[in-house]
Amino acid sequence: MKNINIKEKVDYCLNCKIKPCSLKGCPLENNIPEFIKAVKEDKFKEAYKIVSETSVLPGVCGKICPHMKQCQGSCVRGIKGEPVSIGDIESFIFQKAVQDGYELKEVINNNLNDEEIARLKNKKVAIIGGGPAGLTCAAFLAKDGIDVTIFEKYDYLGGLLVHGIPEFRLPKQIVKETVNRILSLGIKVQYNKELGENLKLEDLEKEYDAIFLSVGANKPAKMGVKGENLEGVFGGNELLEYNRHPNYEGKVVSVIGGGNVAMDCSRTIKRLRCKDSKCYL
Repeated sequence: MKNINIKEKVDYCLNCKIKPCSLKGCPLENNIPEFIKAVKEDKFKEAYKIVSETSVLPGVCGKICPHMKQCQGSCVRGIKGEPVSIGDIESFIFQKAVQDGYELKEVINNNLNDEEIARLKNKKVAIIGGGPAGLTCAAFLAKDGIDVTIFEKYDYLGGLLVHGIPEFRLPKQIVKETVNRILSLGIKVQYNKELGENLKLEDLEKEYDAIFLSVGANKPAKMGVKGENLEGVFGGNELLEYNRHPNYEGKVVSVIGGGNVAMDCSRTIKRLRCKDSKCYL
């Protein structure tokens, strides 16, 4: 890790009192000025604790969040110049936690009173789907003392973080480390359990107090245009998830769309030696 580079990035932050990056730019309302302030003061564990109050995926979000549309897009510094590199700082905080060996369970705390703790005691929740939504839900329930079990259709956790985002954009080791940290909170997992196949809601309802559905949005939206069902036409999410690529070598590929999925598909296809990959908005 380049501490000097990070030092420059955190010193660039003005620590705004109005916190537009947090309150306006971040869907989770991460306390960005405070975790940046902690890094400035070399309080890296404290920074990790501050991030973990609202997010258990800092290593992931620091890499793949659309920062310029969110936190960095709301940064005061960005009005007349470059915004603070919030994503890089968040990634650094996670990497520092891994490097220095402090765990999520050391820094994530509940803020419940005695009455709330008693009310939640012995409660059980089933979470169907082990992607980012399921993992986040599981972590915040577990920190409050709830007995959580994740039911996952694959033999791994992470969902689209594993099969939907290419390795060159989100290293799988970061996902693995993130998942392990979340599971260390005492969360149980049952793999190869698919809703409607070998998993039924009516059975779970008998055993659990609540069920959280986080099965993802894997099926691409149809455009309703002629020819979209022809051979050689693929949905982006399905293409990335199932990795069922045709032979692109020497071929020209058109990608319809200009969002993250379109960019991931284009860059993946280009790496598979197509002649050209073009996006159409």
